[in-house]
Amino acid sequence: MAASLRQSMLAYGSQSMAFSLISTSFNFYYVKVFLDIYHIDQMWFNLAQVLFLVWNAINDPLFAYLQESTSNRFTRTRRESILYSAPFFALSFIVPWFSWGTNPIMVGLHLIFTLFFWDTMLTFVGLAASALFTEISQDPDHRLKLVRIGSIGCLMGASSVSILEFFSGSLKNFSGFQVASIFIGLASYMLFRYTGTHGHTQYDLEKMSSGKETNITHDKSIQNSSYLSLTWQILKDRNFLSFVVMNFFQIFHTTFMANFMKVIGDELVQLHDIEGFPWLRSFFYGSSRFLPMILIITTTPLIGKVGYYNTIKLSFLWKISGGVVMYMIGRNHPILLMLYMALDSCFANAMFSMFNMPLSDIVDTDMQKYHRSHPISSLVYGNNALVTKPAISLSPMMTVAILNHFGYQQLGKNTLTVPQVGSLHDTMFLLLCVQPVVIGTLQLITWSFYSIRDRKTSQVTKVFPAPNDQIANA
Repeated sequence: MAASLRQSMLAYGSQSMAFSLISTSFNFYYVKVFLDIYHIDQMWFNLAQVLFLVWNAINDPLFAYLQESTSNRFTRTRRESILYSAPFFALSFIVPWFSWGTNPIMVGLHLIFTLFFWDTMLTFVGLAASALFTEISQDPDHRLKLVRIGSIGCLMGASSVSILEFFSGSLKNFSGFQVASIFIGLASYMLFRYTGTHGHTQYDLEKMSSGKETNITHDKSIQNSSYLSLTWQILKDRNFLSFVVMNFFQIFHTTFMANFMKVIGDELVQLHDIEGFPWLRSFFYGSSRFLPMILIITTTPLIGKVGYYNTIKLSFLWKISGGVVMYMIGRNHPILLMLYMALDSCFANAMFSMFNMPLSDIVDTDMQKYHRSHPISSLVYGNNALVTKPAISLSPMMTVAILNHFGYQQLGKNTLTVPQVGSLHDTMFLLLCVQPVVIGTLQLITWSFYSIRDRKTSQVTKVFPAPNDQIANA
């Protein structure tokens, strides 16, 4: 493998670690902090999520088209989009952990600003990083290696939850949590900066090898095409539709586990249930972040043989069977319940980390079908997000509404009777077991319409010849 390709792969792993450092912690804590530390009103929480949902629907295709159709310094290449956005992305992670005040309006505005700032940077950097994955190499073997490298980076970054748990004592020492979050934000910035410096795509390398370093940019020929026409070409593709519907439910499920594992876990698995093992619950929360990456890293050779299509399909069968079995066992087995929650989160997040593989195949197929000189990776990823990102808002909105209906908001005030607490816990258990069964069934149906399946290296080489010897021999 050529040294330049190895460096680009390492740069991709660097941004994966940076993303993992801040995104896992943000998703794990922001609902808990705003509900239990800032005591946000449900009205403001729902308003923030609705506005967030609308912004989600706008910013992904907007930024995708911006990255594909403009030649500004910060959109000229994938790596430069990451380089110049990195400090703002790190800052968006730190903002939510410093209160704006106790007034309900200020708490609500704080959450709205937090979600808008966070998602703006997450979208812009995420689109560039996803496009980088697709455009580093079209070789399926290289892409599978990128999945593995990215998983290693995510595994290293997943320690942020355990670090914050340790320094904050599970949020009991909130000032310790704030200090630790600043250092995590700074670490992520440095990692993003490395990617922004060394993350070249195969198209960048082609021009560098031909002595055109001063004119490195991705193709802007789509300036002659309207956004609506390009979007329609993407949205009418059956494989794309099959993938995004399946992905919508995946994001709904992973968001639920990320936002509510600690909320529900603290209630259903209390410390007296695991007496003698006080460290077990903190380890359980931390493990939900690194187990998915270990699974991907250790099973990459097997995935290469089985194929990503069948691997993803098997994960849906797990959701259905795991939820049914846990529901039959019941919630009065705390150790088994923790194991089930850990495995459910593990498989859901592990499969989600593989979704760049089918999206990249969709990009390649689109490039071949419409005879493009350069893949419109950002637009494909952006339209995927257009359909799927609303799940990030719908999942916490629906879950908070259900939990508050059964008294979660009054739980911290000690105003619930014992039967009411039992009813709340039963509802939490049902959410943990029934939701995966329903979602897994819907995903199994929609994924069956995806027809590209797994492209082989020889097929890619025939349809998409390598742009130069350096890439072909990598």
